[in-house]
Amino acid sequence: MNPSYDEAEQVLKLPNSYFDRGYKKGKEEGREEGREEERKELLQTIPIAIKMLQEGMKLQLIVEKTGLSQREVEKIKQQLEHS
Repeated sequence: MNPSYDEAEQVLKLPNSYFDRGYKKGKEEGREEGREEERKELLQTIPIAIKMLQEGMKLQLIVEKTGLSQREVEKIKQQLEHS
């Protein structure tokens, strides 16, 4: 019994389907690992920014040296002022 052209085509697509799924899963895992690294770096940088703010350093300098956004530094500054 000979498989039809459509059946053969479907069989040939299977490896690509598995590859695509694995590729997508790998990208998702890579993104999650990247986000986790970013969170860790942020947690390490915040105490440095706090010390710099407490020492009266200018916001722009803190942004440049820590890599935090201006919005993040301003938020930290507001939290310090209200505590």
